[in-house]
Amino acid sequence: LHKCSMRCLLRLRGLGSAPRALSSAAHAAPPVLLELPSMSSRLDRVKQHGLLALTKAYVKQQAVGGGKGQERSFRVQNYNVPFNRPAEFALPTVYGYGRVRSRALAAEVGIFGNYPLSKMRESQRAHIRNVLAAACISYDDPSIAAGAALQKEVSLNIKRLKDIGCYRGVRHQLRLPSRGQRTKTNSKTRRRMGALN
Repeated sequence: LHKCSMRCLLRLRGLGSAPRALSSAAHAAPPVLLELPSMSSRLDRVKQHGLLALTKAYVKQQAVGGGKGQERSFRVQNYNVPFNRPAEFALPTVYGYGRVRSRALAAEVGIFGNYPLSKMRESQRAHIRNVLAAACISYDDPSIAAGAALQKEVSLNIKRLKDIGCYRGVRHQLRLPSRGQRTKTNSKTRRRMGALN
């Protein structure tokens, strides 16, 4: 404030027009209204909250793999999972992983929405790779099985139906629809395969 206006304010408040009062009021420290907590570094916030951000590790990873030699996919058994697509659409290349199961796996590592695997951190991709690999070799637990383990489970179920000679097993043996569909006009593909010997 200008000196003249400061004097007017002091007179109105009853402090008088003494120059000492003016100088002491002008040099007094402003009152602390709100003390902000000390800010943590960006890297600490990313580690604590799991936020996706351009951390030093991510930038270094991009610089190292950022040429023609950059990985475009990773292999799980005999399936190629591409990096350039979101998890919801990349993971269904593995037998047994649909869009819902893929979204759930992406949510485990903190990824939601349309976010490609190539922009994920290496730790997130490693977790997804480990879960897929574990699912592809879990022959004893069919609830989490995928890949060859799930295909083996399905084939064993069909073989069991054929061995006990139930209706569904006979329909599988004759290569006909087993769920009550009509065969007079439709199901050409299934009938064209021919009966198993």
